[in-house]
Amino acid sequence: MTRKTEAVTSDVGRLPSARLVLCTDRPVRSPPLLACLLRLAAVAVLAAAGACSEPLEASFVPDNYDDSPDGPSCWEDSHCVPAGPTCCGCPTFAVSIADPVARACANVNCPASECAESFVARCNEDQQCELACAPRACGAVGVACQYGFATDANGCLTCECATPAPNGCAVDADCTRTRADCCGCQLGGFDTAVLVTERASLEAKLDCKSTPACPNINTCTADVPTCVQGRCALVSPALPAGACGRADLPACPAGTECLVNVNDQANMHGVGVCGAPP
Repeated sequence: MTRKTEAVTSDVGRLPSARLVLCTDRPVRSPPLLACLLRLAAVAVLAAAGACSEPLEASFVPDNYDDSPDGPSCWEDSHCVPAGPTCCGCPTFAVSIADPVARACANVNCPASECAESFVARCNEDQQCELACAPRACGAVGVACQYGFATDANGCLTCECATPAPNGCAVDADCTRTRADCCGCQLGGFDTAVLVTERASLEAKLDCKSTPACPNINTCTADVPTCVQGRCALVSPALPAGACGRADLPACPAGTECLVNVNDQANMHGVGVCGAPP
């Protein structure tokens, strides 16, 4: 996804602490309170392990450090670094280079990493550091993938062809929208997409009261129930310009390749977009 960030200053020492990012099937920014708790826990673990062997250069330490989780933590991707529960652990969130976690690990020598290389730290549109799926160039492989690209264990798209879910949907008409909780999006909850034949059983499992306590705020989106790789999902119906990586999509123009993990809308459909290799 193309993002514009403003390089307000090159003085990285002025950057406040970052909001942590939790890794689920998609990189998700954590709530501010949870972010603070996780970051403080990580600093405590690093301190207990004696990870901070030497202080960083003064230019990395802000004169007036802002520890607020709601303040901006970055202005460009280079202001962010991956971080984990320990200095040498696999990354599970991202912080600014001025964050105590990053400072504590800056001078630690780690053995050869066995972590998956599918993540990168980036500065998002809210000027917060987050862990995101690393872009990949898949060449012309995608034209042979009937169902688009497969995801890895971290939920990031790979250049391997996807295999549709068994006993799943075949076309969009097999899917329907339904509430995922007792409120549903019309009353402040969430909706989901399921097979038409499974909607009744899902409603029964919710076991909702006739008048559930809900915020009564409409949180519905324009996403529609769609069959994606044999699974029903609520996604935007339109593919981005230059979508690639599926048998029904055109091959990329000469000089470009099919790139995955660069466009959120394409990710939802399990496809990439044509562009210059990263």
